[in-house]
Amino acid sequence: MAYSLSHIEGHTVAAFNLELILIAFENLEVRYAASAAPALKGLTLSLERGIVGLLGPNGAGKSTLLKTLLGLLTPSRGSGTVLGVALNGPEAARLRARIGYMPEYDALIEDASAYEQVAFWGELSGLAPESARDRAHEVLYFVGLDESRYRPVSGYSTGMRQRVKLAQALVHSPELIFLDEPTNGLDPDGRRRMLDLVLRVHAEQGTGVILASHLLGDVERVADQLVILDQGQIKAAGSMAGLRKALAKRVELRFLDPLDVTQEAALAELGTVLEARNGLYDLELTEADPGGAFRWAEGRGATLVQVTPRHDRLDEVLLRALHPQTGA
Repeated sequence: MAYSLSHIEGHTVAAFNLELILIAFENLEVRYAASAAPALKGLTLSLERGIVGLLGPNGAGKSTLLKTLLGLLTPSRGSGTVLGVALNGPEAARLRARIGYMPEYDALIEDASAYEQVAFWGELSGLAPESARDRAHEVLYFVGLDESRYRPVSGYSTGMRQRVKLAQALVHSPELIFLDEPTNGLDPDGRRRMLDLVLRVHAEQGTGVILASHLLGDVERVADQLVILDQGQIKAAGSMAGLRKALAKRVELRFLDPLDVTQEAALAELGTVLEARNGLYDLELTEADPGGAFRWAEGRGATLVQVTPRHDRLDEVLLRALHPQTGA
């Protein structure tokens, strides 16, 4: 499966409206040391504006990719853009004012209030002091910390600390935010509140979101696009609906008449029969091509009247992307 939507040449992405593209890169390789194995291996991908879920097991390369897109790591090969700006190009420094970052682990100043810290981060992001203070009040209200904003964060719960981190990522009104494990350490109610905020950030402010997580439920709830990484490589990428369709192998077959014993046994040519009942058969196809079932039926003298793809859960999509050879 090819994930390149365009060819990146210098600072431009050909054949694309850059207003619609969040990030794009081609043959991107990142190493932590010249002699080390690459942490990211030849990534080629374009992502449109929206909420992008970045999934993969621990060590897959999610945090490395975020650091590269933030300009904290320099690619050893390849090229890429963020919001149309070339990675490590002459305009890269200005990009910092257009993006926000919520790290996985916090680095909060324990004896400072949320208001003081968010206002300070606003100034670091290029806002004038007065504007930074005004925006700190606004974003802390947005994340639900307006009544606690003057308290030292040392007394905050884990959920409140996570929301301070989100506020500092939003204080300068970025066009794109990177969220690294935003629900880390939260209980179910805290996770729900954080994900609700992520949805609101995109819906109400139009901010693009790239959310890195190992929690399938979080990504499934908020993302409209998905990138699956493993061992520094892209295993699958695209819209959530498109990936489910592309990787779907489970189907329900309905025949006009019940199959005879020989025909039922021959269904193994298509895949694994999961369930059979009154002329209906649930199959896990060997190849993700439902059209092959009609060709099989014609060759076996059976009348296949309906093929219904079964909607896969996100965990099934993930497993198939990571282990395509097993059909898991």
